Amino acid sequence: MSDSNHAKIVCTLREGFKQRILENVEARKAAIRSLCDMLEENEDAILAAIGKDFYRPKNTTVFLDIVLVKREAGYLLRYMDDFLKDEAVPRSFTTVMDTCYIQRQPLGVVLIMGAWNYPLFTLLLPALGALAAGNTVLLKPSESCPNNAQLLATLVTKYMDKKICQVICGGVDVCQKLLASERFDHITYTGGIVGGKAVYAAAAKFLTPVTLELGGKCPTYIDSDVDLMLAIKRTLLVKTLNCGQTCVAPDYVLCHRDVLDELVKNLGVALEEFFGKDVRSSPDLGRMVNEMHWKRVTKLLSETKGKIVYGGDSAQDDLYIAPTVVINVKPDDSLMSEELFGPILPILTVDSPEEAIEFIRSRAHPLAVCVFTNNSDVFSKFKQQTTSGALIHNDSATHGLCPGLPFGGVGDSGFGRYLGRFSIDTFSNPRSVLLKNKSDYVYQNVVYPPYTEKKLGWIRWLMSTSEKKSCAIM
Repeated sequence: MSDSNHAKIVCTLREGFKQRILENVEARKAAIRSLCDMLEENEDAILAAIGKDFYRPKNTTVFLDIVLVKREAGYLLRYMDDFLKDEAVPRSFTTVMDTCYIQRQPLGVVLIMGAWNYPLFTLLLPALGALAAGNTVLLKPSESCPNNAQLLATLVTKYMDKKICQVICGGVDVCQKLLASERFDHITYTGGIVGGKAVYAAAAKFLTPVTLELGGKCPTYIDSDVDLMLAIKRTLLVKTLNCGQTCVAPDYVLCHRDVLDELVKNLGVALEEFFGKDVRSSPDLGRMVNEMHWKRVTKLLSETKGKIVYGGDSAQDDLYIAPTVVINVKPDDSLMSEELFGPILPILTVDSPEEAIEFIRSRAHPLAVCVFTNNSDVFSKFKQQTTSGALIHNDSATHGLCPGLPFGGVGDSGFGRYLGRFSIDTFSNPRSVLLKNKSDYVYQNVVYPPYTEKKLGWIRWLMSTSEKKSCAIM
């Protein structure tokens, strides 16, 4: 697609926004329902397209790329009227006779750049929030899933008004040209830290606000006081989901030394329960998305100095990597050098929760920290002493299933939030609105020149932050 076509698409979306095509909340709801209809009526085609791009179980695609998107749409349709209401704020003595509130204004044209691992989830979840906030939306699907991208472009053209939502397909060159030549009012990007930095730098040219969801190495701590099989199964579930290609998947485990032997023994039991003895033939284990990512992960595994206790085998012809557990891993191991994004689970041993916390604090802030423990004091220490996009107790990555919780990272794992109310906040301008009372008494006796010591005294008193003198009135 040429640069001129890109410009035409953005211009069309800009025109739709200028025409206030989504000013009415009911129009926004209609757009959201159209996206739901698109998913509902084309599920088989979506499954086929994603299946051509890379193999994973049908359940994974239906749940994460279709059902969760529809669930988010339903949540917004139910609550967006409340989320969009003007928000009254406390008033002071100086504004006690005035009306003060926050108005949530749509920003304009929003660019959403999705990832290949969940090609609809990473595009449509933020898109729903952008539409609910009243913006027009340009979707840029990942070039690593070309069949899905092309299908999405076709379906969006069919189901959505071109002044409300469009799709641009292409690779890195398309992204670079788009970011260099077109001004957007918000950009949301899901992907790696290198791509995130490039998007952030390009957005700076136009001072465009950005939401970055970048992943990183998410730690899981397994305490000595723990329901061990629960911890094992829930950790393995998310670690092997989509062949480990999930941004909030456990990247590594910090295991208390007292339960290490039992952990290792029961990991094998759980793996066989999940995938059988012939793991490669299991229909419930996905594959790596492409040869490049297969080579990256297998290279990291080949360089580890840890001990492989389960798995370790792979096959390039079908991009297979076995769920692999590695123990005796050191902090400087190859498996700890970058986000794995594959079905490899390194286990590091610690002697206390405090040691685990210190290790987590010594590294970049992750997207999620998972803590398996029966001890509430241990969990409280992680809550107070670690920083991450999310903190999960006795589970792995399920915070994304709660529409009332924000989804996003901090530091190297990204910034900005979406889901539910937080999508409305992200894709809106919170404009301060003040309707001033016409009474001139305070202005005449306190504010207008000529200035006097008496007026200065009144100013000091009226603007005081003293608890006794201040006033907060709704």
